[in-house]
Amino acid sequence: MFTLPAPLLLRAIGDDDHAFLSELYASTRHDLAAMAAAPAVIAQLITMQQQMQGQGYRVAFPQADYAIVERAGQPIGRLVTDAHAGRLHLVDLAFVPHARAQGNGSAVLRALQSAAAARGLPLTLSVLLANEGAARLYARLGFETVASDQVQQRMRWSAP
Repeated sequence: MFTLPAPLLLRAIGDDDHAFLSELYASTRHDLAAMAAAPAVIAQLITMQQQMQGQGYRVAFPQADYAIVERAGQPIGRLVTDAHAGRLHLVDLAFVPHARAQGNGSAVLRALQSAAAARGLPLTLSVLLANEGAARLYARLGFETVASDQVQQRMRWSAP
């Protein structure tokens, strides 16, 4: 792992973080929450999608590091990174709604850039085309699109 600037802190995910991680994931799935279905059905679908995401990450990134991002002792986000194959890859970064657009994402990304630069590695990520806000943030921080398809764009940052 690496260090974040105060007052942010990274820590390992613990057994008591399950409820937080479920709420965090649900807060990112506006598409599912907006479905015309019973709340219980939507909740079950979100839970299944979260499980599928976790399984997909474990298969695609078996050596990934998972961490909770805290601010002032409170969990506000989750970070998943994978360092192998000559790169540092940002697998996932998500924040609870009240912690978004507060500079937390920029702080984490800058810390990742520093860690990648210190190791002499590029920092890579993929972002959904529908996530325009995140793509703008990445571009502001110097990431360049290296490939794209109908769903996502792959981006890369290298130290100058």
